Amino acid sequence: MQNVIRLKVIVTGIVQGVGMRPTIYRHAINSKVTGQVSNTPQGVLIEVQGNALQVAAFMEQLKNAPPPQALIENINSTHIPPLLESVGFLITESNHSGNKSTDISPDLATCPDCLKEIFDPTNRRFQYAFTNCTNCGPRFTIIKDRPYDRPLTSMNSFPMCKACSAEYHDPLNRRYHAQPNACKDCGPRLSILGMNSADPLNDTVTFLKNEKIVAIKGLGGFNIACLPYGPSLKKIRELKKRPTKSFALMAKNIFVIEKYCHVSAQENAALRSCQAPIVLLKKKEGASVLSDVSPDNNYLGCMLPYTPLHHLIMEHFDFLIMTSANEKDEPIASNDFEITQLLEKSFVDYVLTHNREIIHRADDSIIQFIRGKKQIIRRSRGIVPLPLYPQQNLSLENRLCLGANMKNTFALKAGNKIYLSQHIGELIDHRNHEFQKQEIENLMALLDIDAKKTNIDAHPGYENFNPDFKQVFHHHAHFLSVIGEHSLTPSETLGIICDGTGFGTDGNIWGFEFLKIKDDLPTFERVAHLDYFELPGSERAIYEVDRLKISLLNQSMDNLDRIAPAQRVKEILMLIDKKLNTPLTSSLGRLFDGVAAILNVASVATYEAQAAILLQKAAENNPNFQCTSYPVKIIESDLLKIDYRPMLISLMDDLKHHVSVSECAYKFHKWVVDAIMQVIQILTPTSVCLSGGCYQNRLLMEILIDKLTESKITYYTNELVPINDAGISFGQALVEEKCV
Repeated sequence: MQNVIRLKVIVTGIVQGVGMRPTIYRHAINSKVTGQVSNTPQGVLIEVQGNALQVAAFMEQLKNAPPPQALIENINSTHIPPLLESVGFLITESNHSGNKSTDISPDLATCPDCLKEIFDPTNRRFQYAFTNCTNCGPRFTIIKDRPYDRPLTSMNSFPMCKACSAEYHDPLNRRYHAQPNACKDCGPRLSILGMNSADPLNDTVTFLKNEKIVAIKGLGGFNIACLPYGPSLKKIRELKKRPTKSFALMAKNIFVIEKYCHVSAQENAALRSCQAPIVLLKKKEGASVLSDVSPDNNYLGCMLPYTPLHHLIMEHFDFLIMTSANEKDEPIASNDFEITQLLEKSFVDYVLTHNREIIHRADDSIIQFIRGKKQIIRRSRGIVPLPLYPQQNLSLENRLCLGANMKNTFALKAGNKIYLSQHIGELIDHRNHEFQKQEIENLMALLDIDAKKTNIDAHPGYENFNPDFKQVFHHHAHFLSVIGEHSLTPSETLGIICDGTGFGTDGNIWGFEFLKIKDDLPTFERVAHLDYFELPGSERAIYEVDRLKISLLNQSMDNLDRIAPAQRVKEILMLIDKKLNTPLTSSLGRLFDGVAAILNVASVATYEAQAAILLQKAAENNPNFQCTSYPVKIIESDLLKIDYRPMLISLMDDLKHHVSVSECAYKFHKWVVDAIMQVIQILTPTSVCLSGGCYQNRLLMEILIDKLTESKITYYTNELVPINDAGISFGQALVEEKCV
């Protein structure tokens, strides 16, 4: 036993459900060490024995050659007494005792090896819709508890056949300990709800070709699929009450996407990644065949097939609409009972379902790239539940953070990690509120997090408001989300937060804010903002944007009858004069809406931010990118204010002189950036943090980034958490941290 050593090693991070144990087994064989490996709730537990050189070689491979989808957080090793007899290297049964500290893998898109099998007529998994291995397939959406083992997933209902069991127990097979492993003989099966179909897959393809609308059960819920043109698209718009709002597309392959969209190297890589998100792509000139998919903007949201089922369906189509199966503002349907309700309401013509239970519902993730930086719009399937590490010295106190009302996510802070939930939705719908409560219970149990304290948005009208909870102001949370993501010193940067709605410390609705944090304290100071204007009718003005036109022009011109019907002007001015349900706002989002109405780009909005999206499209279609901006006026006092009135006067003068709507829209975008730059020039920060939903406007962001770069000002923005309200819960988790 001389010169023989034995180590006990704990590997933590994303190390279960990614082929970690088979990889460790191969490293052990290569290094000629003995011992064993098993899953535990704390991570992967290894005992390894050999001489010093052999053990060192094993540890080097463990560190530098993990499986492709693993994310090692830490490797802790301690010396233990060597065994007198240690023969071979074994994968042993999982240990289910102890605290749960290992992380869970998100769902992974189909890998190239599995893809070859489902299209190979000689392979036993030919056309099998649930083919997977250790490198791909369902993970988060099927797990009930840790460690990640088949009995603790929804695959526990499917005992493996002899052939699958042989693969599962063969250390040299890529399905060695692949928990969802299955085939046609023993695994989940497709069916058409309410029909006795001999070939559900082929019948589904036929339905779609015949312009029917089909709900398809995927990883995290049902999607509604149909052709991206003609009667089926028209019908789905009517049913989902989305007359012009964009739908996501699933494409056969990357080459089909490149035919209709501009695709950068980064966008290409994202589309083909194991996360397989929806990526917003700029349309090409010849994309008119898909014009009705996203008529309000110049982009298409595209994704590639991410399950074998999707690949088998998309073999027959270039594109299909692939949108969440739900009614407006409801959670995505995830079981046959929920989808039957949509079927009974004639939302869909047919339902392609299967008998593998979805444990955690999850919508598709959405991203875009702006000047080479990734921006997450929705962080859900394929990303959740990956943890975030904002700082290495966070307090050990656990917290539950309930997020915002719109685009809700919640966050669980556990030590130095923050877990952001999947997309929940709009909490104004009670079903989303129930979904949030249910998923909080599920994730707290799954992650073994006992949150003693709760943080909420400070808006007293929000569904989650509770005076006993820690209240965090909306724009402060936006600011902290960037600070935490980039590990910044708070007192050295300026937060520039631009969005539609957020409750301010003065009780008004904020949305174009410049914030500072002094001496790393858990409070903030507002140092500049857009000057206030009235929001007649409060939230009604978000959709009846002509109200904003009248409100804005009421402060900069006399005769309003020529810009709106006299009765409408009288009605809105009465609300303003009597201060009836007319809060003050400094919102850039509402200013975008008002300018869109002034330019007659929109008078009403059928969905959130539609007017602003139409204004962006008009500006992007402007051929004169060298045009001047509108005049910027900063009212200087203790609190700087951006005066929008000179801009509106100049804009109205442009319209009087028949300057095109697209040029006016572009000049307005430039004015917003010029206003930001003038405030920066006065405040002279060393860096700036950009967060808020308005920065999803690609044109605005590109002009701003170019100006900041030209002025040599360092900027930071959200890249790992959503830049919109879905990132609020992450910022809430950081509000009382000493390092922030």
